[in-house]
Amino acid sequence: MRLRYSSLGRFMWTSERFNEAKAISFFLFFYLFSFSPLLFLVLIGLLVIVSFFGVGVLYRDAGSIFLAIDAYERCLKIDPDSRNAGQNRLLAMNYINEGTDDKLYEAHREWGSRFMRLYSQYTSWDNPKDPERTLTIGYVSPDYFTHSVSYFIEAPLVYHDYENYKVVVYSAVVKADAKTIRFRDRVLKKGGIWRDIYGVDEKKVANMVREDKVDILVELTGHTANNKLGMMACRPAPVQVTWIGYPNTTGLPTIDYRISDPLADSPDTKQKHVEELVRLPACFLCYTPSPEAGPVSPTPALSNGFVTFGSFNNLAKITPKVLQVWARILRAVPNSRLIVKCKPFCCDSVRQRFLSTLEQLGLDSTRVDLLPLILLNHDHMQAYSLMDISLDTFPYAGTTTTCESLYMGVPCVTMGGSVHAHNVGVSLLNTVGLPNLVAKNEDEYVQQAVQLATDVTALSNLRRGLRDLMSKSPLCDGPKFTQGLESAYRNMWRRYCKDDVPSLRWMELLKKEQAREQAQQQNSHEQEVVPEEPVIKFSDPTRISTSNDGPFGSVMVNGLSLGQSSIINHPSSVEENGV
Repeated sequence: MRLRYSSLGRFMWTSERFNEAKAISFFLFFYLFSFSPLLFLVLIGLLVIVSFFGVGVLYRDAGSIFLAIDAYERCLKIDPDSRNAGQNRLLAMNYINEGTDDKLYEAHREWGSRFMRLYSQYTSWDNPKDPERTLTIGYVSPDYFTHSVSYFIEAPLVYHDYENYKVVVYSAVVKADAKTIRFRDRVLKKGGIWRDIYGVDEKKVANMVREDKVDILVELTGHTANNKLGMMACRPAPVQVTWIGYPNTTGLPTIDYRISDPLADSPDTKQKHVEELVRLPACFLCYTPSPEAGPVSPTPALSNGFVTFGSFNNLAKITPKVLQVWARILRAVPNSRLIVKCKPFCCDSVRQRFLSTLEQLGLDSTRVDLLPLILLNHDHMQAYSLMDISLDTFPYAGTTTTCESLYMGVPCVTMGGSVHAHNVGVSLLNTVGLPNLVAKNEDEYVQQAVQLATDVTALSNLRRGLRDLMSKSPLCDGPKFTQGLESAYRNMWRRYCKDDVPSLRWMELLKKEQAREQAQQQNSHEQEVVPEEPVIKFSDPTRISTSNDGPFGSVMVNGLSLGQSSIINHPSSVEENGV
């Protein structure tokens, strides 16, 4: 009966018959309580966890990063092993990380140490230790479709030397599109292997990697949606690498290297990583433009009579400090306008909050245009025809948006900082040949944007030649970039053949740390007085109890009191855990 009512409830919800769906849900709740009060309490606890996680995602998408982090941390207080909450918290912290301390590094390191304990690690491999033999490179990602990562992994998949580097692609794509099919066909045509792993248990994928004799395994996702860090925690390959998809350390001790470059991560950087940095000689990225981009349009200021600044970055990157600086720019350029495009602007309350913030900064909201998500890629790219100058975000700079902007002829002003996420634009603009658009501080950022806006003729000339400049730069030189990447892989393998493996040092330290903790726990258990009352455990060290106040009472989870409204008034399910 429970299954029949559950199916009926899902049908009502998907049919948008929400009142009927809610009535069925309440019936199931009461039925479950009468059937098993214990199971009912466990379900309530799980709903609280999902609620806090869902609220965190909503806050993040709306640009309220501090509130998002708070929601994730509340979720983790209830369930310390929540993978979604833990990884979303790390991702969100990047949006506000100025690099002034090691707090974010420690958060990643602590997460990695805890997460690794959930998996058993392989410690030996049959891969022959021949430093110059043909190598098998594995790439794992859920983003082999029209996604930001796809524009940077395409060049290696196309230009790898398939005679000396056997390529195995592990695709966790949820829903394939034309780009997925194009990638797969190219890899197979060149003699590579394509494996679809969506829905496959990560431990089974790890075993698959071992059976494929992968020498170097490269994950492209980090702590973003649908990642396979659980598979990386098993350490199925002798050498493991993280690249492209995440602007920070994974914190996972089983990953040896993180690929970067001297501008994104300067040799004297103070930023810490669990992985060892491998800096490519030029930019750490190679951009393959979308064939749907369309032509570069004329500078709109020529016909408008005013300059339009713009940003198509994720709203979470547009922090209050960013808005302060943008407001300064618009106040300094008479009649100028600002256009911002991002998904949450389909929501009236988000738009109003954004405009209200700008008005508080002294900027008339009538000078601002807000666009929601544009579904078709061609239309999205053509939307760059609405802006004259692109403004980068900080401390989490744009990546794909910056490349798209430059390819569509729109110069981008960026600002350097002390961490990788802050410096991606620095690397991209220097690689294209536009170091003059890189600012060192906020004042310089404002000056450069204003200076660009004062000479519309020069702006127009730059726009006409920018695509050609970019296309001929190392940023779009797929063959040369891939040669440099292969050279880096070869050096990693040579080090492995000499038993020089960075992750093994971390794993030894972690084992010692675990041994100390186990000894401390043993001592505390010997002195601990065991409580007589029974408790419910569903994620140690979580406890759930109820009070008798009111018809349903309140739920106490790890000492945190949550009323009934806290449980049922928030989203109950959010699948994505990244941007």
